[in-house]
Amino acid sequence: MQITFTLMDEADARAIGAWRYEGEYAVYNGANNDEALSEMLDRHSPYYAARDERGALVGYFCFGTSAAITGSAEPGIYSEDRSILIGLALRPDLTGKGLGLAFVNAGLAFGAEHFAPTAFRLFVMTFNQRAIRVYERAGFQHVGVVMQHSPHGDRPFLEMRRAG
Repeated sequence: MQITFTLMDEADARAIGAWRYEGEYAVYNGANNDEALSEMLDRHSPYYAARDERGALVGYFCFGTSAAITGSAEPGIYSEDRSILIGLALRPDLTGKGLGLAFVNAGLAFGAEHFAPTAFRLFVMTFNQRAIRVYERAGFQHVGVVMQHSPHGDRPFLEMRRAG
């Protein structure tokens, strides 16, 4: 799969907000409201639409504080050590089809070229072994487990890191 990235626009953000994952993955279903739209269009911690060779929207990557699992005062891209936090999603109908590693590697190559971080970091829910295996194959290593406290309850996330 050949992936290209463009800054998120409103149409892409609305389409992504309407995506629906099945079963336990439904926790990743996006919100389709003004707050979510505003976050996806904020250029201080940018979201990028990912398209395949036909131009179809297949996922997204975000870089910086927009990928944090806890609130952040100011949107931004780099952490103190010039590492970058990333978030990503593959369109629901494309998951589980063996496309994850190519998708992740395309986003990391894009991020390295545009931001030149010292490292990439991400948080993934600990139940999501499918994604964790893809991240491991992409060179990420386990850092530790962090609890996210939210109105939906406490959720454990695995923090992972790899060199930039």
